[in-house]
Amino acid sequence: MKIHIVSEKGGRSNNEDAVRGRRKNETYCFVLADGIGGQDCGEVASELAVNTILDCFKLQPDISSDTLYAYLEAAQHAIAEERAEDPSKRKMGTTAAVLVTDGKTAVWAHCGDSRLYRFRKNKIQEVTDDHSVAFASYLAGEIKYSDIRRSPDQNKLLRSLGSDSKFRPDVSEPLKLPSKSVFLLCSDGLWEYVDEDFMEHSLKKSSSPHDWIMRMLAERKKNAPPDADNYSAIAVFI
Repeated sequence: MKIHIVSEKGGRSNNEDAVRGRRKNETYCFVLADGIGGQDCGEVASELAVNTILDCFKLQPDISSDTLYAYLEAAQHAIAEERAEDPSKRKMGTTAAVLVTDGKTAVWAHCGDSRLYRFRKNKIQEVTDDHSVAFASYLAGEIKYSDIRRSPDQNKLLRSLGSDSKFRPDVSEPLKLPSKSVFLLCSDGLWEYVDEDFMEHSLKKSSSPHDWIMRMLAERKKNAPPDADNYSAIAVFI
């Protein structure tokens, strides 16, 4: 398994994304979180989510839908408790995308608009659905999928970690992986400016996850305005 992780503040004054991975025995857990709340401590929520999920994984490193849901539920409770204890953090929350795999089987989950893509033979096999107003407009047939990136409702989330009313993560069933599977976890600060065609095209030309991410970051730099959001990504080659 080959892995590369990147997280940068982009054109913002601070980075509210948090990304990390952990290995236990032969199983890995990767977590990417994009904090929301601005001055209400989004970076605290994202760090708390990542740390809580990885601590849960360390105690119970299962490739299981129920176990992965429990990781996210623990993160949800941790953020909600922090919000309740400190009024300055009352609006903080975070997205999350999580992958657990031993290279043979994988399970993943997400909440919000941070995405997980799965590739096979340089083609996207599946991608998580955003929990956003823009994605709901796409499902309703009001906009095209490619228009989600440019929608004024793209960053209006319908689900997140931290708020009781918005905690409804999507969790996959465990999947037996075909050989040479590839995963990409990324925040909207990346996928907004790097479309799916470029992801596939650059993956075909890349010999490593580092090479692939560098190509996507060059594309992002070309397309993103100077004040664009934080961006983070985890690329996993199996």
